[in-house]
Amino acid sequence: MATAANIAELQSRLSDLELSKTHIDVSDAIQKERTEMLLSLRKIMEAMKSEAASGGGSSSKELAKLREENEELKKINAKQKYRIEHLVHNLRDSISS
Repeated sequence: MATAANIAELQSRLSDLELSKTHIDVSDAIQKERTEMLLSLRKIMEAMKSEAASGGGSSSKELAKLREENEELKKINAKQKYRIEHLVHNLRDSISS
């Protein structure tokens, strides 16, 4: 005959088994999600590598335009530097006079 202790033990075992199955199902879902995330991250990494290999995503026209702009800015900077040096020199001359 099954005693109350035996029935309680069987119920405990049954709940443990159900909990274990739930844990396995959740673990499988997490593993599936991690696999999908890993695949998407690999795709992103490959896209970034190919973009870097092709010139960093900038077209040659963009690079040429940036180089021209850089040259213009260098000219402007040189003019401003000359003007500042000239003003400083004149200011020093006027102070010392």
